[in-house]
Amino acid sequence: MPDFDPTGTVAFFRERHRAETITTANVLRAMTPDMMDYRLHLESSPLGAIAWTIVRCLRICSQLTRDATAEVPRDPTPSYQELPPAFDRAAQDLGAALLGVTQEQWQQQRVVRAGSHTLLDQPLGQIFWLFHADSIHHRGQISVFLRPFGAKVPSIYGPSGDVHP
Repeated sequence: MPDFDPTGTVAFFRERHRAETITTANVLRAMTPDMMDYRLHLESSPLGAIAWTIVRCLRICSQLTRDATAEVPRDPTPSYQELPPAFDRAAQDLGAALLGVTQEQWQQQRVVRAGSHTLLDQPLGQIFWLFHADSIHHRGQISVFLRPFGAKVPSIYGPSGDVHP
């Protein structure tokens, strides 16, 4: 039996990125303007910042398809109107960049930095899967607040009661 491969194949990741991008776009588009500044707790990030984290992760991944090191962007959360198009651009850019990534590159070391701090030093595939799971987690955080803010919950992993009553 071969050793465990924590990165899997880039081809499988491409497909998961494609599928999850559609679902995440639907959740972000379901947000209301009031949700952007909402914090569940004083120590919590606002929902807009949580949504922006998804976009920032996509941008980091895109940069890592070209460079061995990526810097965590520090740009502020955009407006409610700017968020979905920014997500669309970042997701499309990553999708296009993934087409040029080979399995060999998928297994090469990459580094994610925040200033002088190294946050991650792992194979490209591991970093991508970490950010992919993190994005799904943040999408879930946002989705639980849709109904309380009067929005409809889109289908995520099957029909929702709001979309298919």
